[in-house]
Amino acid sequence: MNIPDTNVGVTAYGVKTGIITFDDDIIEVLKKTIKKNPGLIEDDDIVCITEAVVAITQHNVVELNDVAGEITSTLKLKKDSTIGLIHPILSRNRFSMILKAIARTVPEGKVIIQLKFPNDEQGNPAVAKEKVKKLNKSYNDVITLEEIGNYRLLHPETGMDYIDFYEYLIKEAGCEVEIYLANSVEHMVNKQPDAIIVSNVHAREEFLEDVKNGGFKNAITLQDIYSDPGKKIYSDFGLLGSNVLDPVKEQLKLCPRKPDEVCENIKKMIKTEFNKDVEVIINGDGAYKDPESGIYELADPVSCFGCTSGIKNKNRVGVKTKYLMQKLYNEGKTREEIAKIIEEEKKKFVKKQQKQGFSAQGTTPRKIENLVSSLADLISGSGDSNTPVIVVRGFA
Repeated sequence: MNIPDTNVGVTAYGVKTGIITFDDDIIEVLKKTIKKNPGLIEDDDIVCITEAVVAITQHNVVELNDVAGEITSTLKLKKDSTIGLIHPILSRNRFSMILKAIARTVPEGKVIIQLKFPNDEQGNPAVAKEKVKKLNKSYNDVITLEEIGNYRLLHPETGMDYIDFYEYLIKEAGCEVEIYLANSVEHMVNKQPDAIIVSNVHAREEFLEDVKNGGFKNAITLQDIYSDPGKKIYSDFGLLGSNVLDPVKEQLKLCPRKPDEVCENIKKMIKTEFNKDVEVIINGDGAYKDPESGIYELADPVSCFGCTSGIKNKNRVGVKTKYLMQKLYNEGKTREEIAKIIEEEKKKFVKKQQKQGFSAQGTTPRKIENLVSSLADLISGSGDSNTPVIVVRGFA
């Protein structure tokens, strides 16, 4: 494809690196990949690497029995303790292995799960809205499994009955299980378990505060497990953002360690080896919602785990072309004059990061790192296209 740069806006494409394993170094992988075709990158590109391959090359992996030990130690659990989980997401990849580890902490005790309704935080359905209405339940009520009866919702994409699946995982560990639906933390606090884990992703701090304000002190979030930087294996987000690496060996992959530092080292290597000035991102899930299933893609705690300083915390601020065009057209400007003025306005916005004024109307300033991470995930992760590296060009 040979298209003049003047006719192309933002472009993004996946780069195949081959299989990446524990034996690899992510910087060396990128070096070898680019050497095969130096034309892959140009100045001002943004090179995105999916967080999974970075974490794998860092050996940032934990085993379930060790996870259970960390939880037991942190919450001072006994074999016959009762542990409550507030608002875990309904996911085999993201939570089922964590649930198995939690159940192993109380093999002679009990696990109580409080699910959010009608959907979990990611939009995965627990019960139909119509069923909630038929039961005459409000947002603050409790819904028991007996009340739901045969009206459980299956996952719209996988067909899984997650309530049944989570019950099975807990019973498999030998302990009792209780599952109900409720949105307020007071229902779990009133049950007075020995410990509580706030298990959702994005509203975790708010819910943990509610739990502690309710007088319950032995409570943590999933971020509090494996988040100690003094240990060899850790993530700033703890178990948040982890997912299954090997279900047979019961391994969980955590998020990458020191992601900003990794990005800076990659940027330095590309400058040294290929004389190209680029920015680098380590991306996770894209932050978007599927309009059909209603599922919010972002199961990771953030969409961008790390990036180079050149784009960190900087907004992409643009002009609303149609507004400017019509305004200038109404003023009698020629087509050529309109195009020139709009281009000048764009340059001003990039330089000054202006967010007010007529030109910005209808645009929503967002961080470059989050927008590009979502774009990278759409191209790579969500399509599972075996392209852990995405190059984004022309994004200003």
